[in-house]
Amino acid sequence: MKDAQTLLDQIFYYMNELVSEKDFQKTILLLTELGRVLANSERTSFWYWDKDKKEYWTMAATETGKIVVPQSTGIVGAAIDGKEAILINSPYEDARFNPEVDKKTGYKTKSILCIPVTDSKGEVIGAYQAINKMDCESGFDSADIKRLSLAAVYCGKTLESHILSLESQTDKLTGVRNRKGFYEYYHEHRTSGLIMCDIDFFKKVNDQYGHNAGDACLKQVADALVRACKGKGEVFRWGGEEFIILLPDADLASTVSMAQHMREIIAGRACEFESRSIPITMSFGTTLTEGTDLPDIVIQKADQYLYAAKNTGRNKVVSEISGGIQ
Repeated sequence: MKDAQTLLDQIFYYMNELVSEKDFQKTILLLTELGRVLANSERTSFWYWDKDKKEYWTMAATETGKIVVPQSTGIVGAAIDGKEAILINSPYEDARFNPEVDKKTGYKTKSILCIPVTDSKGEVIGAYQAINKMDCESGFDSADIKRLSLAAVYCGKTLESHILSLESQTDKLTGVRNRKGFYEYYHEHRTSGLIMCDIDFFKKVNDQYGHNAGDACLKQVADALVRACKGKGEVFRWGGEEFIILLPDADLASTVSMAQHMREIIAGRACEFESRSIPITMSFGTTLTEGTDLPDIVIQKADQYLYAAKNTGRNKVVSEISGGIQ
């Protein structure tokens, strides 16, 4: 069992790291480690409840990356739905426990402690789950519930501020980050490939099919752009039918290649809305940001290439590589 001073030092370490950490997923990992220290467990995971998608996800249950499960399932679901701590020291005898992961990995779950995490309004936003109490064969007890509850309180307050910040940087219609989110991301990735694009003849879509159809097109385009650059960059809705994509550490050739890939994806799939098929194409302007470039200067340059693309036929990509502004 850890002595009080060692435990206190570890708690202060994680709290100090959390104060300066701005990344949402890294914050979750730090909070997860804080929970593991307080519960003195082999493994601890924080499960975030995505209410829009009706699922729970975690970044730290194993080393295999993000794990997603449907809401209201398993012990995490029981703790969240019941808004109460669940302590199980004989998991294989509990119907809520799914032993399939243990069967596949060879890991043996001996004890589980799961505690819901709430925000300042008392609304559940997720749950801590600790697996296998260290240095104690009998498993978790009421003292562990109190300790992990302390982590849950701190976790709730920390994540609430992150969630509010993310919401303020998110476009409500498309779900991608907005203009405010762009400036935040830009200053963290000063050397990037930048793509500026917009939907061709978007006003005609609204006029001919209605604004609801226009919204459906915007959602489809945003989803396609996100899927195209997944893991390579970030998509932002700049305004109206305009989007910006930032690709950290990309050179101009790979940026142009990504823009061409996106153009082909968009042009290759019409938007289906109320039994009507709406063709969509986009025009693209690409450039690079350099370390000290002000964002508005870079955007102005990309916008000039975008204008050239629209002025010379649309549904194309223009950059220095393609001959520049025409």
